[in-house]
Amino acid sequence: MSRGSVTSGAVEIGSRVFLRPARASDRDAFVGLRRASRAELRRWEPEPPEGFDPFGDDAFGREIGVPIDGSECRWLVCRVSDGVLLGRVTLGAIERGPFQNGRLGYWIGTEHSGRGYMTEAIGLVLRRAFGAMGLHRVCANIMPVNTGSRRVLERNGFVKEGYSERYLQIAGAWEDHERWAITAEAYRAVP
Repeated sequence: MSRGSVTSGAVEIGSRVFLRPARASDRDAFVGLRRASRAELRRWEPEPPEGFDPFGDDAFGREIGVPIDGSECRWLVCRVSDGVLLGRVTLGAIERGPFQNGRLGYWIGTEHSGRGYMTEAIGLVLRRAFGAMGLHRVCANIMPVNTGSRRVLERNGFVKEGYSERYLQIAGAWEDHERWAITAEAYRAVP
């Protein structure tokens, strides 16, 4: 299989990963990866609405049909060498006008974590956000104990801006979060 056929539909391509919108044919791989990663993902993800299965078809259903570069962008993170699905990145709550801001969310399958894939994927999101999308700022909120996410953000030039007590409900408890962000100017200054 050629690299071009593996990366077909990509919106951004890096050395090891690429971003692309979900397709209906991704359902089994997406649901399988989320289910296999359930124990880890439950530690960090917001409480879903009642009746919504965050590890099944409900979760995949929200990936399909999201307009690219609209007020919310969802991209699958896939490996360049073989097209394997590794995780997903969202750039949501995009506000235009004088703010030009988007909020970052991401997850990676447990079997793929700790290998630098998400660090590269976030770099690709920033390239798109500060390039084709024309945003000025991208922010992310993480639990203070989520050291893996902190490393991903730091490696991409994000800085900690603040702290929000009881910010988001995770696994039935209101959890504190750190607020991280990067501006277009800071992104362009990163070597």
